[in-house]
Amino acid sequence: MLILASLIKLIDTNSKVAMPSLKKVGERSYELDLRGYVCPYPQMYTSQALSKLPKGSILKVVIDNPPSIENIKSVAQKAGAKSIVVNSKSGEWDIVIEL
Repeated sequence: MLILASLIKLIDTNSKVAMPSLKKVGERSYELDLRGYVCPYPQMYTSQALSKLPKGSILKVVIDNPPSIENIKSVAQKAGAKSIVVNSKSGEWDIVIEL
């Protein structure tokens, strides 16, 4: 996790890729729209978002990059997720993570 955090900092400071915003959509629900991002950005931004959220929160990550599905699930498991559900719809995936 320390390596991932260092990589995030390095890429964020040396990259022109805009950091997506974490949007609050309910009392304990948040959404992170990562459509258009490719590896390693989806898992990095998911890791950052999960580190900011309190236990009991639900994060929906929206992606359109299939290789990111397993990577995001792995990041969520390492962050202590209680459940991870993946829903597919027309070339996009919603990954719902409960902390």
